Amino acid sequence: MHCWLEPQLSRKAHTVTRLSDLSNAAVAAAISEFQDVGREAFLSKYGFGASRDYFLIHDNLLVDTKPLVAAAYGIRHPDRGPLKPGDFSGGIGGAVAVLRRMDFRVGTRAEFYPPRLGAEFGSRTQVYEAFGGDKVAGIVCFPGETVVNVFSDADGPYADDPPTLTAPFGYRGQGLSGPQRVHTGGNLRLERARVNGEAVRFWYRPRGGSFTFLTWAVVLGRSWIAGVGADGVSRPELDWQLEPVPGPAPDEWPAEVVASLQDSAITTDDDANVPEAAPTTTYVELIDRIEGRGQSRRPTGVVRTDYARSAAARRAVLVRSKGLCEGPGCTGMPSEPNRGGEPILDVDHVQDLARGGEDHPRNMIALCPNCHAVKTRGANEAQRRRVLGRVAQAAHAAMGL
Repeated sequence: MHCWLEPQLSRKAHTVTRLSDLSNAAVAAAISEFQDVGREAFLSKYGFGASRDYFLIHDNLLVDTKPLVAAAYGIRHPDRGPLKPGDFSGGIGGAVAVLRRMDFRVGTRAEFYPPRLGAEFGSRTQVYEAFGGDKVAGIVCFPGETVVNVFSDADGPYADDPPTLTAPFGYRGQGLSGPQRVHTGGNLRLERARVNGEAVRFWYRPRGGSFTFLTWAVVLGRSWIAGVGADGVSRPELDWQLEPVPGPAPDEWPAEVVASLQDSAITTDDDANVPEAAPTTTYVELIDRIEGRGQSRRPTGVVRTDYARSAAARRAVLVRSKGLCEGPGCTGMPSEPNRGGEPILDVDHVQDLARGGEDHPRNMIALCPNCHAVKTRGANEAQRRRVLGRVAQAAHAAMGL
């Protein structure tokens, strides 16, 4: 084994030495040939496949780095001829490093031409072909970037909330089976974006549609909720809260969004073994959880955002409602369940948190989509809120609390 390895190591070291004596003129000549014959003919001539991530940019043209170095070597040393794919590395420590040392501009597709807001692609494969990286995972960084890209597919396996451009929405954590974890894979990327206050690109594909870079968003916070993995086993799942923002620069974000990010730094809970994330739980257990966390307010009097507490409160209202709309005079709920197999119900605050309302089930009510629309857009909104407030308080008291 040792005798077999030594020639391989020696050959590799020899190749690195040979790359170091390339000249700028030889690389420039190879670039000219690339322009003259075209990419496909150039790659075919030198026996290389297309570069996956790194390119040299010249006159707005992306030139594949590894075949470029191979061709330039043959121009520099015509007696030796161009290098073959197995002669050297094309990555950061090989062709890319050589070209950068020679002051050529080398980078990834995402660095040179990052996706623009509204960019649309028919599939994740097309996104991959445009920017590189991973064509499957839902939370990725394109090569050469630190910006996190979040993909949501209405036809996919995750029960993400439908995105909205005007309010926070939920995005289910990465990991189809087994326990989800904060500090691994895509979840770790989102956690870093939350902690660092960095905007992410949110991509969405509606049913039968295309993936679109829909909006920039900030990661307001996260909570643990009850879910079921692809293997059919109950488990806690991460529910990330995203909110659209005008762009990646914090000075473009509304003051309320900045305040919510500050709340998240104080209130985020890492414990997945909580009642709101358990397969079964009781109203009393959830109320104990809610009141045990307390309810702090900002200096302005507005309730401080606490997604762990809110998740417990929402779960408590759903337990209390037993899957039925709590709106008085409800004319009928949708007969079809949601993607999780549960009744289609919205949990809403009777008095909004921004108006001093409490983040507690006695100020919250489960409404079908029709009753929810009447509450928020009906002609008698103020009267409706008063009625719903009495209903919510009575429903809470009826639970023996």
